[in-house]
Amino acid sequence: MSSKTPPTPSSPRTPTTPSSNFSGETLVDDHLTATLNPKPTNASVQYRRKLTHLCTPLAPLLSVTSGAAHPAFPRTMLHYNLLTEDQLNELAHHYHQRTPSQWSLCYPLPVVGRWHVADDNNGSAPGRGQGQGPGQGQGVARLEDKRRRFGRFVGLRGCESPVDGGDDAGREREQRAMELWVEGEMRKREERAWAEMTGRGKGCW
Repeated sequence: MSSKTPPTPSSPRTPTTPSSNFSGETLVDDHLTATLNPKPTNASVQYRRKLTHLCTPLAPLLSVTSGAAHPAFPRTMLHYNLLTEDQLNELAHHYHQRTPSQWSLCYPLPVVGRWHVADDNNGSAPGRGQGQGPGQGQGVARLEDKRRRFGRFVGLRGCESPVDGGDDAGREREQRAMELWVEGEMRKREERAWAEMTGRGKGCW
């Protein structure tokens, strides 16, 4: 009998690898990278800048008489933009800017002369020319007028009055007109107090 040699097993086929130009795993990785790390758009950049701006802290201003800051003084730019008209009036009163007094001009950027007056590019500041006081011959200040005016009072940029024109000469004229108006209001107050006191004195004789 002739011996038969056992057949040799055929070598296993090597699986074909996909082309380097196409890979499912690569597509998945690229998709995850684009999803987790999206490219910043113009809107997202502006949003981040605005958010950073609103989170800017503000240093509290102290009263020249009590040496304390008002409890409603805004801690950040966000709190400043959320101030109500009642809060703004209380802040102006705390810092002697709502009613003229001997302390009103003791702050670096007083706004007492225009606190109650609406912004008007064609109007004149109180004490200038006609000697008008707040609310006389001009509109009443709106919420945004008072917010911008308080921003100027605490030194925020971009809160200049439209009346002063935004230049140094205009600011000097506005400041001088305010000083004259405050002096006139204080003089009138003293005269009224003196008249009331002398009037009561005449009744005693």
